[in-house]
Amino acid sequence: MPDRNEDIREAVETVWDFIGQVENVDELKYERKKAKVHAVLEGYSDEEIMAEIKVRRGQAFGHAKSIKQAEMETLVAAKQELGDDRPDGNFFARSLPSEAWQSPWMKDINRVVLVHRLREVIAQLGFTRFEAISPDIDGELEMGVRRASLTRDDPQWLPAIENRGEGIFVEFDKDAVEKWLARADVAQRGESLERGHRVWADEHKASKRHFVGLPYIMLHSFSHLMITAVSLECGYPASSIRERIYAIPDVGYGVLLFTATSDAEGTLGGLVQVGRRIHEHVRNALQLGELCSNDPVCAQHDPSNQHERRFLHGAACHGCLLILETSCEHHNEFLDRALVVPTVDNLGIEFFAMGQQ
Repeated sequence: MPDRNEDIREAVETVWDFIGQVENVDELKYERKKAKVHAVLEGYSDEEIMAEIKVRRGQAFGHAKSIKQAEMETLVAAKQELGDDRPDGNFFARSLPSEAWQSPWMKDINRVVLVHRLREVIAQLGFTRFEAISPDIDGELEMGVRRASLTRDDPQWLPAIENRGEGIFVEFDKDAVEKWLARADVAQRGESLERGHRVWADEHKASKRHFVGLPYIMLHSFSHLMITAVSLECGYPASSIRERIYAIPDVGYGVLLFTATSDAEGTLGGLVQVGRRIHEHVRNALQLGELCSNDPVCAQHDPSNQHERRFLHGAACHGCLLILETSCEHHNEFLDRALVVPTVDNLGIEFFAMGQQ
């Protein structure tokens, strides 16, 4: 019963602050006596709830979920509302009705979620002097770079900061992404980008750092275009808007744009407000990506070109896709606007076709 399973997942997420730490059915029954928990979980058995709790922790499969997988599952579980809309709440999101954003260029978008409240926790594990540690596409730290520990012994605690903010989540249609990925011309572009990555990996002796794949590069490039477009109206500079890219074949594909601050009250609602007109900002972002001030040089860049030495870029430069590195989750690497929109090179591999605009 997939619909019931999805309902259980949404219910567990709603009261996760209360039941997230329970270890057995007896502890769950105690929590269910609370009025709010009882109201949300009514109609579901203790066994069903415990099974979903174990899945969220990764215990059902013998391994923990990646950070991004847990985030993605939470975001797509928001049918109407998810979480608590209270001043001290950690998470609250509402799905934007499709009637508010349906447009021809949005046909491959499944869902838009306005995240009114979110919490971000940043912990420092160590530091590097010469080369930054980049996360992989699942949000886990890349261990190919050696880092210095904060202490000589195993640390018992880590310095951390808690930020609160807001965001916009855009979920892409999984079938549309996979259909686009199966095209021969798209695969050919992927081979070109992967050749550039191999040259970079050989130079940096980074054999452990794998190619991120075309879905990630397409979503990442779309995200950068959106950050630029949204910053013009949302009240936050582009340097204050950050991204989370979700390219998880078993779960789905999506982009979260968010901003957060250490202030206890969070942010001022600017991102959520522009999210109500997300279709207009997507159109503006796509138009921004079609032409770069450095074209045709930018559009015709070969990732493996030894002279330009931009091995992790396709059609991407400071005139179009590159943004402040603190806003980018991958240090302005793995970008190619030709995968998103048509460029002057006319490769025809764009996810958003010209006819959709």
